[in-house]
Amino acid sequence: MPELTAVCTPNSYPHEDGRVEHGYQLNVLDEGLAVVATVELPHWTSCDLDEAARHLSEAGFELHPGAEDGGWSPAGLGYRAAVARLSGAA
Repeated sequence: MPELTAVCTPNSYPHEDGRVEHGYQLNVLDEGLAVVATVELPHWTSCDLDEAARHLSEAGFELHPGAEDGGWSPAGLGYRAAVARLSGAA
């Protein structure tokens, strides 16, 4: 099974207070960094990792079982986490 990574990144550079104006997006990437799925979150002004996990679930993915600290780690301007397809997801 290929390795999948979810990244939650802002669509614009954050202000000094961390707030963004153009929302966030979640991308699920395969080993070759090709985008497998995208969830647009234009209303977000900051990253809510619990909500991001819920949106991933709705898209057919789950944070890697057994991951520490909820699975998310800082990555550049956003966060990343190992994910797996939910059973029965295409």
